[in-house]
Amino acid sequence: DSMLRTRVCKNHCVFCFIDQMPKGCRSSLYVKDDDWRMSLMMGNFVTLTNVDDRELKRIVRRHASPLYISIHATDGKVRKALMRNPTADRIMEQLRTLAAAGIQFHGQVVLCPELNDGAVLEKTIADLAAMHPAAQSLAVVPVGLTGHREGLYPLRPFTQSEADDVLRLIARWQKKCYKELGTRFVYASDEFYCIAGR
Repeated sequence: DSMLRTRVCKNHCVFCFIDQMPKGCRSSLYVKDDDWRMSLMMGNFVTLTNVDDRELKRIVRRHASPLYISIHATDGKVRKALMRNPTADRIMEQLRTLAAAGIQFHGQVVLCPELNDGAVLEKTIADLAAMHPAAQSLAVVPVGLTGHREGLYPLRPFTQSEADDVLRLIARWQKKCYKELGTRFVYASDEFYCIAGR
């Protein structure tokens, strides 16, 4: 039975979109799934914070590849603070285990102003690009904010000039990665181009 039950999220991310849902929607919209099996089958992004060493060995044994992983930051301290989960800082160790087993993954960063942008984003891209070809790509998306944030962590949207800075940083890395890896590797979502007015 536990095999069939969806594995749920153990994080309390400052940017969680489910915490920002209006009341009164259908119940399935409030399920915080974080299930690596869904990642493998459907391309859902997962954090791996609910995966212990035994479960990680199972992923390796099954050669579950590629996985789609919400990374947000490779800096353990920053990731822990973003996700408000004491085990969130194990991400690089987990990714290295997957890479050593020949498992590929696509990464995602939900970027929050003044939390995981700038030098933190730079480190995240560098760490993951160094893991290519196990790390196949990295998507960078701006934090999504709704009007339903009462009592939640104070987040703000990116300004136009901040979004422009993010795009410039990413373009620089794309150039470097294309030259060294033959792939641009890191990609900004459309929203960043819209915010930057490009």
